[in-house]
Amino acid sequence: MTQGTTGSPARARAVGVPLRQADLPIRVPLIHGETTLSLLSRTASANGQDLSRLLRALHRGRLSLPKDRPRPERHEALLSAAAAGRLAVLTGRAADQLERALPSLRAPRLLDAPAAAVRLERWPGEPGAGPLPACPLCMEDGARLVAAGHRWRPCPCGRRWMSGDGGGALLDTGPVPELSHALLRHRALAHRLGPAGDALVADAHQIALWWWVNRQVAHGRWREREDAAGFARRRRRAAPAVVYPETMMLAEAMDAWEQRRRDPAASPREWLADLAARLGAPGVLDGRENEPLSRWLALHPAGPGLERSGRTTAERRWAQLPALHHPPSEHGLFRARSCLRWTFGQPLTATLGICPYCRGRSPSCFWAPADDCPERPRSSAAG
Repeated sequence: MTQGTTGSPARARAVGVPLRQADLPIRVPLIHGETTLSLLSRTASANGQDLSRLLRALHRGRLSLPKDRPRPERHEALLSAAAAGRLAVLTGRAADQLERALPSLRAPRLLDAPAAAVRLERWPGEPGAGPLPACPLCMEDGARLVAAGHRWRPCPCGRRWMSGDGGGALLDTGPVPELSHALLRHRALAHRLGPAGDALVADAHQIALWWWVNRQVAHGRWREREDAAGFARRRRRAAPAVVYPETMMLAEAMDAWEQRRRDPAASPREWLADLAARLGAPGVLDGRENEPLSRWLALHPAGPGLERSGRTTAERRWAQLPALHHPPSEHGLFRARSCLRWTFGQPLTATLGICPYCRGRSPSCFWAPADDCPERPRSSAAG
């Protein structure tokens, strides 16, 4: 972990002196999606400065820091617009360049304060809230990325899987080459179908993780991958990665069903039989393995009104997905949200909360209240 440094008496005496741009001659590379405190920590370390001194340089007045030293895996630095301007000056970066790279410098994460202000906040403990450890091979060792609800994802170079669970972990894909092959298939599907392809992968991933929790379909194969990756004692952290090859097999089959279901006479049972044969899992057709698939088929039914021509644009492919799919805010893999909302690690029947608007009757809210509940008042949803 990149940390602010301490050391020489000269540096200690300099702590009370206002920081200038000349004190930060080394500009660390910007990482898209990085947390603000992570960038500050890397900048301070690269220039031999104390992180606390850099934080105080962005704040007007006395800055209260947490008793435990600020660390990117534990805290995020929230800045006012004026403080973000100071950061741009000190680092020699354009303000809009920093805003594009750092999600916490965008509204509504900016502090509502007229003067330069900094506030340190602890990352929440719920899944998908804590930051992801950045890949040290294609990004920079010790950097942290804003998860934005994502508990895991492969890094751009594909040689690491990044997980924010349990304080953060990196999985080396080298000992499990089929993970890299799955990444190539994911990219090909997203290239061919656009965001709709990524959405199908999100759906398939939810189902594969349900199978992992219930030790179904490819449980023995998944344990072998966990052992090869060195996660024999932390299998749950490795699960999202080790099910990736089967996820892609399922996503490609889902794409085939998306083509079939344009015909009102399409048979879900025939599709399930084909899938069971491909996975070598007869229970996919009639056993417990069928349960999550039946939920997905209920949301992706055959019926009229779907375009039946051979080739369609990415926009039309997205428009043909059910309403529970929403366009992702950013392009890339694992950016689309699944229409299946159960939580990894919880059984399919687990209810994490009751929606106050539909009382859990809507498919969006079977497992937890959702911001896209169709019975939620428009003003409440906008807020």
